[in-house]
Amino acid sequence: MLLQAKHLIPAVNGLHWRDSLEIHKLLQDNKDFCIYYNNVEKISVEKLAVALPVHLLAVIKAHDRDDKFEYLLSGIRLLHTLCELTSRHSKLDQVLLDDCVLSAMMVDLVINAMVALGGNRKESWKSDNESLVEATMVASTLHLLHGFISPEFVDIVQVLLAHSKVDLFIETAFGAVHNVVRSLEAKLLYRGSDHPKKCPLKSAKFHCQQAEAALQFLHSLCQEKLFSERVAKNKELCGKGGLLMLAKSILSLSVSPGFVKEATTVASMYRIKAKVLSLLHHIFEADSVSFLDELERAGNLHLAQPIASEVLSLLKLGLSDSPNDIASHDYPMGFVQLNAMRLAEVFSDDSNFQRFFTDHFSTILSALFCLSHEEFVSMLCSSALSSREDDATLDYDLFKSAGWVLSVFSSSSLFDVPQFKLNFQNNLTMSSYANQRTSLVIKIMANLHCFAPEVCIEEDRNRFIKAFVSGLRKDPVSMTIQLPNSSYTPVAQRATSVCRNICSLLRHADFLITNGLDVKDLMMFRVFCKQLQPLIRSEFEGSQATVKQRKEPLNLNIERASEEPNVRVEGAATKYNVNENMEIVPRLKESDADACNLETSSLDTRSNRGKSLVEDGDGDGDGDVELAHELFKGSGSGEVKEDEKQGKKRKRSIMSDDQVEMMEKAIVDEPDMRRSAAWIKKCAEKLNQNGPRVTAMQLKNWLNNRRAKIARAMSGKTSKGKK
Repeated sequence: MLLQAKHLIPAVNGLHWRDSLEIHKLLQDNKDFCIYYNNVEKISVEKLAVALPVHLLAVIKAHDRDDKFEYLLSGIRLLHTLCELTSRHSKLDQVLLDDCVLSAMMVDLVINAMVALGGNRKESWKSDNESLVEATMVASTLHLLHGFISPEFVDIVQVLLAHSKVDLFIETAFGAVHNVVRSLEAKLLYRGSDHPKKCPLKSAKFHCQQAEAALQFLHSLCQEKLFSERVAKNKELCGKGGLLMLAKSILSLSVSPGFVKEATTVASMYRIKAKVLSLLHHIFEADSVSFLDELERAGNLHLAQPIASEVLSLLKLGLSDSPNDIASHDYPMGFVQLNAMRLAEVFSDDSNFQRFFTDHFSTILSALFCLSHEEFVSMLCSSALSSREDDATLDYDLFKSAGWVLSVFSSSSLFDVPQFKLNFQNNLTMSSYANQRTSLVIKIMANLHCFAPEVCIEEDRNRFIKAFVSGLRKDPVSMTIQLPNSSYTPVAQRATSVCRNICSLLRHADFLITNGLDVKDLMMFRVFCKQLQPLIRSEFEGSQATVKQRKEPLNLNIERASEEPNVRVEGAATKYNVNENMEIVPRLKESDADACNLETSSLDTRSNRGKSLVEDGDGDGDGDVELAHELFKGSGSGEVKEDEKQGKKRKRSIMSDDQVEMMEKAIVDEPDMRRSAAWIKKCAEKLNQNGPRVTAMQLKNWLNNRRAKIARAMSGKTSKGKK
């Protein structure tokens, strides 16, 4: 009963221009479930739905059409429209979605289209229109999976993983996206030059959108753990470095002068970079296989070096300038810098790249710690940065995309490029962004200071701390990192200033334990700080005689402990062990009422955390160093401590009066709020939008303290009544 090609070809050409609403109206007017195309010919929509996937598969395998991809795009567009109609018409639902054979055939259609689009990875010149069609084909074919499987990626992943050709799909889909990026790179290159085939601005803008939509789809698939695990095991893509070559092509995309004023294109390009960094992070973090180890076994570890270099360049930018200065709220540029830091954390924890990041990132970190105290605190110890990155996902419209590029062939001029809606739902709050950023800096420093004898060579022992101290001698202005309008402490005061900065970062790190910072990373960071103090003192003792000498000699020898965590060792720490009685796990036991009493906590949770640390001191440099020395010994608990110079505790409320009033009202509606973690988290997020930052843990303690106070007050009244 399948329709023949001579009937299907004119039907596809005549009907793909009609959207689902138009076809729905036509079907309502015709009770026989048939519609007319080309004004005279009639076709059964049910038969069309059954025949179309088979027909398009035959077209993909045929080699006798010059306009194959143009026609295929028309067919994909029409098939997607029919899938949209399934919610309105049960007949189509039974044919396209309930028929297992036809559903499997549509998966085959997608896989075969990816093979045709991504099989040939060699460089080849294509006309502007050809590359536009192929870029749109890649994005549209991938998004067709939403039409006949599900809008949820978890469902798509289940279907793909159950398919016998899932590995072929993975290889060719990434290859197809790589081809799209290659042709985009050529367009941007020609746009920024006097090349005779210089592409129109609208063409490059549209092409960039298609590249983003295609990569976004693959990124969403890889956010599902089962799929990322399967990708990590793919020999072609990971073992031979195909994924890294795609990432290198994307990260090397540059904004030419011709696009500087094109905010939508520039933002889209940066979002593509942000997504490929995130995608790599998902693959690198796969549990079942070590991506970098597999790459090394295949002899292709060198392919990761350009990615590490690009990540390092992004780190320099991220720590030396305000995030996304040229971005606007309307066109967010993605978490480029944050994702680069996440990937750097993975690289720095790998023995193959630890030395590279030690040698090239240490001086950048040294420059940061040489900043004046006020600037250092505002950059790394504050939950309210001056600016942050914003991310968005593209709400891709298959019908609109295919229609625009197909209209190019029917017109001598390009129409306005469709601007797709951006979805901002996944954005981080300012405090979350700032806290993640600082946590990643601490994690990277902990990784670089870690020495694992079983995988590291002996000459790398203490390499990071030596490089860091060496960087403190240098003039930060002359370094590769450039911090505009920043002030650095003079060499004469550097010991005091660096110790003071570390003191503030340690305090802030205690707070971050409840916000995502791993305890083991903080342990290792404290080990680094403990060893750094006497080295700084020794390095700058000639220029700063006021710094007190350490009583005991420094032992930098790192010896492997015989047991797992919480085992004391002499000297520094291996990856899983800490030294010198450094117990830093926060003491958050509910039985310790003083430690839980947040109203008298010296841990500043206000948004102007950095300013308060400066104001609390008395200006005595020796006092700052002594305070730092005490923190290097410290418990890491964030508990209440007495300031020996002031002789009294500094009481601070964690919430403003307005926030307290909001909580009192909320408790009326939900008296047992303290028992619900979800309620507490929700209230904390709402409070953070209306005043100083409050964590869920702090809010829970506040609720417990409030309840205890009320109980004590009621008990007092009862006692008085009895008397």
